[in-house]
Amino acid sequence: MERALRESTRFQVVGSVRDGEEAVAYLGGTGTYSDRQLWPFPDLVLIDLKMPRLDGFQVLEWLQKQNFSSLKAVVLSGASIAGDIQRVRSLGADAFYAKTLQHARLIELVKNLEAFLLDPTSVGAIPPSSK
Repeated sequence: MERALRESTRFQVVGSVRDGEEAVAYLGGTGTYSDRQLWPFPDLVLIDLKMPRLDGFQVLEWLQKQNFSSLKAVVLSGASIAGDIQRVRSLGADAFYAKTLQHARLIELVKNLEAFLLDPTSVGAIPPSSK
């Protein structure tokens, strides 16, 4: 996924993390990530539902408690389970996409993300809940 994002002219990857705890530290600007010159705050965060240490749902719950109104949260999952999509929506995610390992499909996903940023009502977007 990171490779596909780096190939895009629309996105600049400002950081990537290995797990949910590291995602919270990065977004919160704590610990290793306290220097915003080295670790700038993103406009968009991609959240995998099945991350270790803190899963995507827990990261979304944490995000709800923060004052990051300009941050777009996009959830990626290997399965499009209706209950997961509903829960993601209730936790304030801006969009939900099914993951893929095929590079061509990843490029397509990145193009969908680009379209989403230009028009949040585009494919993949879910209606925002009350944040």
